[in-house]
Amino acid sequence: MEKNKKNKISQAINLMEELSWLLDNKKNISLKDSVSLLKEMVDNESFNHGSLLSSKVKRSNKRVLVGILPELLQDEELFKSTSEMLDFADNVLKLKVSRASKRSRNEYIGWIVCELSNLNDNQMISFVDSLEEIAGNDFKLKQIKEAKKQPNFSWNETISKLGRL
Repeated sequence: MEKNKKNKISQAINLMEELSWLLDNKKNISLKDSVSLLKEMVDNESFNHGSLLSSKVKRSNKRVLVGILPELLQDEELFKSTSEMLDFADNVLKLKVSRASKRSRNEYIGWIVCELSNLNDNQMISFVDSLEEIAGNDFKLKQIKEAKKQPNFSWNETISKLGRL
């Protein structure tokens, strides 16, 4: 089979897999009701000024961050040691963590979550979207775990490829 055709088939399979996962996980959301709600919000004057949406987005992203990040950082298959978790915080999250303090894994997780909750809105949205991509997709999480087994593993390279997994 031609390489280009094989790539397109592989991409279609990935799309179907992600779409089926999304539909399975969002069974309690009615698309019809969501559209009606959004139309109603657009007609509402306070929505048009953006204040309602921006405050809800800020709170929502912080809640997502607090929920997803600890779950991801506690995954001992993904982060076999505290040192691996701190490498992730340093290289991907751009947090300078003092390793001299010799904290427990849970203390480091708490520190990382608190530091990231101080991000500005754009950083928060981007970061939360990336975390949801990783933690919310078993297939991508499995791919990352497999990539970590490679001798030249790089978090930055793996994260940049995330959209193509």
